[in-house]
Amino acid sequence: MKLTKLLGVASASAIVATFAIAMEDTQPAVVTGTVTGKILFEGDLPKIKPLTISAQQAEGCCAAGETVDDSDLTRVIDEKTRGLANVVVTLTVEGKKLEVPEEPYVVDQTGCRFTPHISVVPAGATIAFKNSDKVSHNVRTSSIKNEGINNTIAAGKDIKLTVKSAEPIKVGCDIHPWMSSYVYVTDGTHFTTTARDGSFSLPGVPAGEYKLEIWHESLGKGKGTAVVKADGTCEAIEIMMGEKKKGRGRGR
Repeated sequence: MKLTKLLGVASASAIVATFAIAMEDTQPAVVTGTVTGKILFEGDLPKIKPLTISAQQAEGCCAAGETVDDSDLTRVIDEKTRGLANVVVTLTVEGKKLEVPEEPYVVDQTGCRFTPHISVVPAGATIAFKNSDKVSHNVRTSSIKNEGINNTIAAGKDIKLTVKSAEPIKVGCDIHPWMSSYVYVTDGTHFTTTARDGSFSLPGVPAGEYKLEIWHESLGKGKGTAVVKADGTCEAIEIMMGEKKKGRGRGR
């Protein structure tokens, strides 16, 4: 008798499980869209001078016959399109959990330059500062909300730092003073940086209206608005950034 009851319970459980799977299969998939656009420089184009790098300071940074890249990456502007590179673009989908990968984000030191120049990572992530050069580097981070480091990294080694709070963190090398970069820590659910032409893309955004948060290391902050429609389409936007006007968005 007890066995019959147990079999009955098992059969009922199987029916419930089958029904639940069937319901999942019939649930409509959540439609998402891709927020795209460009960040453009507004105002007179500045004259960007190369970095000052002495041969003595750069000794050992590159292979024989090569020189350190002296490009100033603090303001990279496409002269034809006015596209602004290295701009952080983030948005937040309410109720969506911030995804933090287990593997660390890598900021490499190669040719006595930080690569990438601008990194954007979620709060809670780990950054591995790697030294791919044949000379030692010193990594010094400047932050307010996060723990800082000021360590020498031998050739071929790395050091890791876990960041917990949203803020831009400046990274420098005291041995090679022209080296600089930023790690932008965000609590936004979607984030990216602009390409050389100022373009950006944020895929996987559900339908709704979103405020875009914009950040550039020398031009400051900006804002924009993106609307993902029910069918997943989203009109590309442009956001202007300049010396005085911090940012404004408009539909294209």
